[in-house]
Amino acid sequence: MIPLLSVLLALPLAAPQGRVVKVDGTAVSGNITAAQLDGIVVSGASEDQTIEPADVLSVSLGSGGMLAEAQSFLDKLEFQNAVALLEEAANASDPAWMPVVAKLRHAEALLAWSAFDAGRAGDAVAAFQDWLATYPDHFWVARARIGMARAMGRAGQIDEAASELQEVASFAFEKNLGKQVELAARMARCQVYLEGDRAKLARQRLEGSSGLVATLKAAAQDSASPAGLRNQMLDHWTQSVILLGDAVATDEGTGEAKNFWERTLRNERGIGVDARAAGKIAIAQAAREAGQLREAQFALAEVAATMNAGPDTMARALYTLGEICEELDNTPTSGATYFRRVADRFPASTWATKARKKLGQ
Repeated sequence: MIPLLSVLLALPLAAPQGRVVKVDGTAVSGNITAAQLDGIVVSGASEDQTIEPADVLSVSLGSGGMLAEAQSFLDKLEFQNAVALLEEAANASDPAWMPVVAKLRHAEALLAWSAFDAGRAGDAVAAFQDWLATYPDHFWVARARIGMARAMGRAGQIDEAASELQEVASFAFEKNLGKQVELAARMARCQVYLEGDRAKLARQRLEGSSGLVATLKAAAQDSASPAGLRNQMLDHWTQSVILLGDAVATDEGTGEAKNFWERTLRNERGIGVDARAAGKIAIAQAAREAGQLREAQFALAEVAATMNAGPDTMARALYTLGEICEELDNTPTSGATYFRRVADRFPASTWATKARKKLGQ
């Protein structure tokens, strides 16, 4: 996603302190003097090191300053301030890496904004297109194309987004970017279908022996794979199972989703905690719709008290618990208590936006 970095970062004094995380779980830090599709070059104290694309999990180029301030705005959902600051940073010429990073984060900030305001999706598409046209050979090309496709989906261009993501998966294979990039594109396609009300299509690609869930499970449990790659595949497997659970609920309702999650939690003991928490939330939701409010309340309280799941999953559990408490006449705890907790602890979550509305904020 960032081409010709070797030109932008040709001068050692202008090169940023960067960090490359490799598929074996190790990290290489130093001055990144090139970050292109044919490899990453890190200049260390004694010699340069070239890292093949297939060996790279992630690349970090520069931080602090306006980038950190913009991230602070994003964490508070102050999208307008974040976007404006990143746009300013993208026009900076010093350090040399700033435009590369800031322009991409500007596009990604617009994508994040589009989850709350669909009208921003078109702006995000245009920002990603501009970045790709400016940096066509950068190592982050796949990252930018996946982001662009997600924005296209939110703009209502579902088929175009799915086609783009299929091309990214093929591109990752052709450029030897690693199986993780191809699988990330396939995951994004399922997200596009689900967000675009095409749950059946999402299920078709997630389910079955050759589906994405099974593929990611095999990758996560492949003892021959490097440790860092297996850890990332475990995260992706966990998220793919959550996507499948959501697709089943959308396609067939909470009753079938409950059956899916009961089977999954019983049979997939190696799955990540986020999926386990999501499963319990879905089972609680089915109990709620069946009028079993106390059972649902106890299940969600267990998730909130004992499961160290990710921010979005915990926010979802707490918000749903707040709604159930409201339905139980705020017994034994006021629903507002949980809505405040969501708003305070997980301010960047879409659930926090809903919680603030419940609180009249």
